Amino acid sequence: MNTKSLFALAATLLLAGAAQAQTPGITALGHDPAVTVMTRNMSNRMRLNEGQYVKLYSINRVRMTRQHEIERAADAATRTAQLAELQQQYEQECARILTPVQLAQMQQEPAQFAVSGGRG
Repeated sequence: MNTKSLFALAATLLLAGAAQAQTPGITALGHDPAVTVMTRNMSNRMRLNEGQYVKLYSINRVRMTRQHEIERAADAATRTAQLAELQQQYEQECARILTPVQLAQMQQEPAQFAVSGGRG
């Protein structure tokens, strides 16, 4: 990783985290420990490149935040429908950044890449 890449990665993460800094479970730099662990696990298993990691971290953070919001919804039918829609959106976003091989691996091992509860 060169200096330019490190700077770009740091700037991207800082800017992305600024909007989330006051959300419970998010540190001052914008890192959510649960999202970091999940994304690192995905990176290790699917051999993501740096750009894929940054994009997937962002997608995972949005997905986890939205999932927690949905889980607080009033009724089960609404939760079920919204979680299914969220999953579909997540898969579409992943399809944009992952290679076909990586996407197939993610679909074959969904439990390995599931969003787990951590906040709530």
